[in-house]
Amino acid sequence: MTSLFLRLLSVFGVLCLLVQVAGAQPWSPRTASYDMAIALDTARHQVRARQALVFTNPSGDTIRNMRFHLYYNAWKNNYTDFFTEDSRIPRTKSQAEVDACTWSWVKVIRATDPQGNDLTARLRYVQPDNDNTNDHTVLDVPLAVPVLPHQTYRLEMEWLSQIPPLMIRTGYARDYYFMVQWFPKLGVYEPAGSRFAKVGQWNCHQYHPATEYFGEYGVYDVRLTVPQGYVVGASGSLQSTTDNPDGTATHHYRAEDVVDFAWTAHPGFVAVSERWRDTDIRLLIRPEHLPNQERFLGAARHTLDFLADYIAPYPYPTLTIVSPPFFGLNSGAMEYPTLITAPTLSNLPAGIRTTETLVIHELIHQYFMQMIGTNEQEEPWMDEGLTSYFEAKILDQYYPGGTVDWPYMGVHIGSAELRRGRFFGAENIQVNPLSDFGWHFRHGSYAPIVYGKPAVWLRTLEGLVGEACMQRIFQTYFERWKFKHPCREDFIAVVNDVVAQVHGTRFGKDMNWFLHPAIFGTEVCDYAVGRIENKLLPPRVGYFDDSDNCLVADIASGEVYASKAILFRHGGFVVPVRVKVVFDNGDVAWAYWDGRARSHELAYTGTRQIASVHIDPMNQNPLDKNLINNSHATQPDRTGIARYTVALLTWMQQVMVSMGGLV
Repeated sequence: MTSLFLRLLSVFGVLCLLVQVAGAQPWSPRTASYDMAIALDTARHQVRARQALVFTNPSGDTIRNMRFHLYYNAWKNNYTDFFTEDSRIPRTKSQAEVDACTWSWVKVIRATDPQGNDLTARLRYVQPDNDNTNDHTVLDVPLAVPVLPHQTYRLEMEWLSQIPPLMIRTGYARDYYFMVQWFPKLGVYEPAGSRFAKVGQWNCHQYHPATEYFGEYGVYDVRLTVPQGYVVGASGSLQSTTDNPDGTATHHYRAEDVVDFAWTAHPGFVAVSERWRDTDIRLLIRPEHLPNQERFLGAARHTLDFLADYIAPYPYPTLTIVSPPFFGLNSGAMEYPTLITAPTLSNLPAGIRTTETLVIHELIHQYFMQMIGTNEQEEPWMDEGLTSYFEAKILDQYYPGGTVDWPYMGVHIGSAELRRGRFFGAENIQVNPLSDFGWHFRHGSYAPIVYGKPAVWLRTLEGLVGEACMQRIFQTYFERWKFKHPCREDFIAVVNDVVAQVHGTRFGKDMNWFLHPAIFGTEVCDYAVGRIENKLLPPRVGYFDDSDNCLVADIASGEVYASKAILFRHGGFVVPVRVKVVFDNGDVAWAYWDGRARSHELAYTGTRQIASVHIDPMNQNPLDKNLINNSHATQPDRTGIARYTVALLTWMQQVMVSMGGLV
């Protein structure tokens, strides 16, 4: 009786476990998952690895080949796309490295399918974006047995890579390793109808220096073997650490529902940990930078708080922040699933909030690169632009002194103003529309347009529809597209849906009149007050009706003015604006202009005169390039000049007092 009871209890326990597992639904489709065993050779600066890819065909297509990114081949020779294309990223190799033939690569030594077929001889490099046969960053694997619709397929690989001396984002410097874009990574198979795919296709572009990445969701189970004494950080959660007899240690990590996997190893790291909003935050930082730890952790807390309230809580159990050593700064300012990098300096002034800005910016990417799987190569603005918009909101809320705060001169530059200045400060903001592929941006246009322009027009959209509506747009966008791969048309559809729900037809049948020029166009927005006219009308004289009464002079009416404000639209981008008209008696009138005509007139008649006119005085249209011409007054206001003169004199006095103390 007891034995039977125990058996029944055991069966019941198994059934309960199965119910729990079945109920724990994954967040993502988990189309591409990896099981990896990695060994780091610090003497040769190499990685030797075995990986098993489990791929589930997301379509009704029969797939006969697979394509992989081999990012490290970008540094295989000096004629790859990475070295030859125009980009904002510096890409140089020292003559010593060239003389020593210090190049980097990744080689697939063996590839085997589920039936045991050796596919190695079939492997070939392809160039889907151009005819540069010197570029080996995309590997095509023709299959011996095709992957049938919705079938799961397992491909095993053995590979070896030569790690680059720290280039951009990845590599080694002395004993510091930052390993990203480091393994043969499957491209994204796009079924017909998803994003821009007219037929089923592999989306697997070459490694272009101006662009970032696009990956499929999956689970990464990774065992990293490195020398003992190295402090390791990685995407996901640490499962265990085992010391091996040969002086190495194996760190087992698991990351679920992510599009990539990154890791770092360095014996000089100090680990600082804290828990915030159900997230274990781990900061890997050099000892000399420990006085700045609160700058990292405080910025992370603010970002987690803001995004949890504005969009949705951060769902992952871990967040790793890597602060590279000074000699590894080239790996700073980057984002990967649950792992970000943000550099700092030992004596960074408190008012220069570079560290805070980078932590906030890279952490926001967990939403628009990671949880919403944006194609950063084809539509980089949907990641960088949206992230820049939220970066400004978070910084300006939690650091009201400004991203740059210089109290001696009264200089307080907010993040939104900084983004706007970088956008309009570019040589030519009309070189590319946002809709271009990332590697098509030329001549310094990438950063100001991809980062700056969306941050500015999203603030303008917020000024039009209101903060509550804007929050609803992003909550809807996140809920509709989390753990999926949207394109710009999907974002446009969300904006149109939500604005119609909140405002009806107030802005027309949709918002395409604004969104299409912002995304597909290159026109500039520039409104200006042309001039103010206050014309004294003569007294009324003569006959004004059919009687015999003739007015010789209408003294009783007093002085009457015909006042006009002439407004101009200099740019091609149309945005409705509010106009504030101030009269000489202190009265204020507000006018609404749809902004469509090239010129517009505001006319008033009465005993008061127009003293000043201000287009968009509440700064709801930061897309307006020239704010100086937005206001005009009949009498110039010199208070601004006086304020900066006083600030300059105060600063000079402080300097002289400080120098006097040194005598």
